[in-house]
Amino acid sequence: MATRCSRKKRTLALISPPLPVQPSRKAAISCIPFLLRVSSVISSPVNNNKKMIIVTAPSKTQKPPAETAAVYRDFTIPLLLDKSIQLIAELRKLSSDELAALMKTSDKLTTSTYRLIHNFSSPFHLQNASHAIRTFQGDAYQAIDSENYSTAQLDHAQKHLVILSGLYGLLRPLDLIQPYRLEMGLKFAPSGNRNLYQFWKEELTEKLVGLLEQTTSRTIVNLASDEYAKVLDKKQLAAKKCRIVEISFQQPHPKGKDGYKTIPIHSKRARGKMIDFSIKNTIAEAKRLQQFSDEGYAFMPPLSSQNCWVFRRK
Repeated sequence: MATRCSRKKRTLALISPPLPVQPSRKAAISCIPFLLRVSSVISSPVNNNKKMIIVTAPSKTQKPPAETAAVYRDFTIPLLLDKSIQLIAELRKLSSDELAALMKTSDKLTTSTYRLIHNFSSPFHLQNASHAIRTFQGDAYQAIDSENYSTAQLDHAQKHLVILSGLYGLLRPLDLIQPYRLEMGLKFAPSGNRNLYQFWKEELTEKLVGLLEQTTSRTIVNLASDEYAKVLDKKQLAAKKCRIVEISFQQPHPKGKDGYKTIPIHSKRARGKMIDFSIKNTIAEAKRLQQFSDEGYAFMPPLSSQNCWVFRRK
């Protein structure tokens, strides 16, 4: 079997759509109804009912817009889309072999990723993009019942949930996105940066601080993986008096052994269940998350501290 280094260089003849610097006026106008409805989240004085923001990670498994029915018509545009367009421009400079070497993907996955990069086009609308909360389909998102949320619950999610992303930086649930593959931890150094962490850290954290400034307690509940949480500038957050609460999910040790450990696949689902719990119950205050008990989990006060909460599964 030929190795990746020895195989012939592949060429995929694709005509890439142009990359405008900003979404068109038409796209901006199309999202005005929703922006008017949630303007209190974006630009109004502090909302006394908004006391925290949950941050989480994306998933590799995603659905294209054609497979994701728009169960709600309102949408927003990613806050850092201009930087996403910069990344796409850099990725389009790579050959398929260079892309495979960067992402360590199979021929089939490299081909599909290459097509996603070259088919990326803006402005985003409901025909070529889908809501972030519906696009991601990984273990955590399978536990999020977004198809059945009420309008009030969706508004709550938009105010209280942020998804960190290698391509989009920071996403709100109703932001439109196109499927992609770009993990935050990849050794990809666009525009003179060492890696994606350096590319995103400052502006992403500034946007998050802007959202936190609309809260009364400036509390971040971290439900992201370590790979994605590292993009947050903790010094900048501390300077803005933002508090981070870490969540640890632990499960009984497998094979009947004594004790507990963190099993990644179960913890991913638990993160999704906690997000779903917070949205369905419109939880605005971090402390109320300690009531989470889905799938046998319980908050463990003796094992927890002020900023690190442990939940164990019975």
